[in-house]
Amino acid sequence: MKKTLYEILGVDPKATAQEINAAYIARIDELKSATMQDPNKLRVLQQSREILSDAIQRTTYDASLAKPETPASAVSQEEPEPSFLHKWGKWIAAVVMLVGLFVLWPKRTAVPPPPPPAKRAAADPAPAPQLTPPVQSTTAAPAVSAEPPTLEMPANPIAGEWSCTDAISGRTSRYNFQQDAILKIAAGDGQMTESKYELAGKTLTLTDTAKVVTLTVEELTTRKVILNTGAEGRRIVCRR
Repeated sequence: MKKTLYEILGVDPKATAQEINAAYIARIDELKSATMQDPNKLRVLQQSREILSDAIQRTTYDASLAKPETPASAVSQEEPEPSFLHKWGKWIAAVVMLVGLFVLWPKRTAVPPPPPPAKRAAADPAPAPQLTPPVQSTTAAPAVSAEPPTLEMPANPIAGEWSCTDAISGRTSRYNFQQDAILKIAAGDGQMTESKYELAGKTLTLTDTAKVVTLTVEELTTRKVILNTGAEGRRIVCRR
C-alpha cells in the first residue's frame, strides 16, 4: 500500500507545523547517515514537507485521503434460468466422448503392427557424426562493477539565490548563499553586504568583521526558507 505524506515524515495527521518541520529535519539526518540511500527519498521528503507546511495544499491533500465508500451494486432478486446447453452441455460432451471411444477402439486394435526395420549389413558401418567446434565470441563481456552506486547528497541545501522579505518591515532583499560559505545580500536600496555563513542543523550563523548573528531555520525546502531572527519573533521569508 502506498504511504501517505504523514507516514513518510513519521508524524500524526494532526501534527502541527513545528512537529512536521522537526520530523523533516530528523528524516534528513537519518538519510545522510544511512549506508544504503534511496536516490528519490530526499526529493520525496522535501515535497512532503512543502505540501504539509502549506495550509491550502495540506487541506486539499487531506481531502484526497478521504475516499468515499462505493455503494454495493444491487443484486437481482431473480436469477435467469440457465440455458439448455449451459445445463446439459457437459453431459452431452461426455456421452459423445464415450461413443467415440467405442467406435474407434476396435479399429485401432485391428491394425497390424509395422514390420521391424531391416538390419544394416556389418560391412556398411554408419558414418561417424561430424562434430562442429563451438564458435567462440571475440567480444569480451563488459566488466560488471560489484559496488552499488552511491547517492550524492547535497552538501549545502540552502545554497543559491533567494528573494527574502522581512515579515515586519516588508522590505525585500536578494540573498545569495554561495558554495564557498559566503553570503552576499543586496538590499532594495542598492546597498551590498557580505558575510560568512555556516548552516548546522536548524542553526544558521552569519559572521562579518563587526558581529556574529545567529538565526533559527524554521523551514527549509527546495523553494522556501523561513529564518527566525530571535528578536520578538521576527521572521525573514525567502523564496526562489
